[in-house]
Amino acid sequence: MTQVPGTSADRTRTGPRAFAPTEAPTRTRTQSWGGPWMRVLAVITSVVLLSITARLIGAQALTAGFTALGPVSILAAAGGIRLGFAATGAQALRWRLLAAAGGIRLGFGRALADCYASSFANMVLPGGLAGDAVRAAIYRNSGRRRWLSPLLAVGAERLSATTLLFAAAAVILSLHTSPALIAAAAAATVSLGCAIAAVACMRGMDTHRQPVVWATSALSVAALLALFLVAMRALGDGIEPIVAIIGLAAMSLPVGVGGWGARELSVGLLAGPLALQAESAVSAATAYGLLATVSTLPGLAVLLWHWLRRPR
Repeated sequence: MTQVPGTSADRTRTGPRAFAPTEAPTRTRTQSWGGPWMRVLAVITSVVLLSITARLIGAQALTAGFTALGPVSILAAAGGIRLGFAATGAQALRWRLLAAAGGIRLGFGRALADCYASSFANMVLPGGLAGDAVRAAIYRNSGRRRWLSPLLAVGAERLSATTLLFAAAAVILSLHTSPALIAAAAAATVSLGCAIAAVACMRGMDTHRQPVVWATSALSVAALLALFLVAMRALGDGIEPIVAIIGLAAMSLPVGVGGWGARELSVGLLAGPLALQAESAVSAATAYGLLATVSTLPGLAVLLWHWLRRPR
């Protein structure tokens, strides 16, 4: 995933075989994303947020979430992979449409491999944007406007889903009293900003294809929400969709590593105003983080396959 096709034939080829360029430089400078200090800061941010959560809610609430991947709940992990496929498949459709609008031709297999590898990198690397940055870098010479084409496509793909996540959080939080109303206003503001940016990134795209982008974003969000509920079910606690929505919205922000810390702290702080049990909410957020990581493991397989096939 870190190489760029070196010939015009490589750039126009579609399908998974296009994942094995032959003359690409071996570095796309994923290590330059944010610089080393930014990566260290992202790791520190996650550690600090998790420490605050443990201090406020209790360390046991965090560690309880790790039982979601125990032997008893192995079916939950398998379900996570299936739900992850639904979310990533919808993302791949969205990515393919947006890339085509910028003059980048992709087969569905190639788009799916791109999104799996990108999602895995976003989950395990600091900042939460490294995979997206690499995806834009790979296609920097493929679109009509060089760097701008893949940047706009990646931006619209991510921002459209983030818009829906924060819109859902704003709606559900607005049904409660202060301080949930303050959080609802903040979520609505973020949603509006992301929506404006997403629409700007989609300028020039066929108007009849833009609703498909938003529809696939809604499908991705629904699949991730279902995965969060699977995590709750695996823990044996009550299913609270509002916890899932808040946790997903918080971890979609590029803070820390894989959303760790931001996800747990957000649901822990809002559990009280929402009349929920903070310990159960934090445990569910931890369990979701684990299942979400499992669901992106096909991305690791994509990266390993690409590494094995690269020129020696």
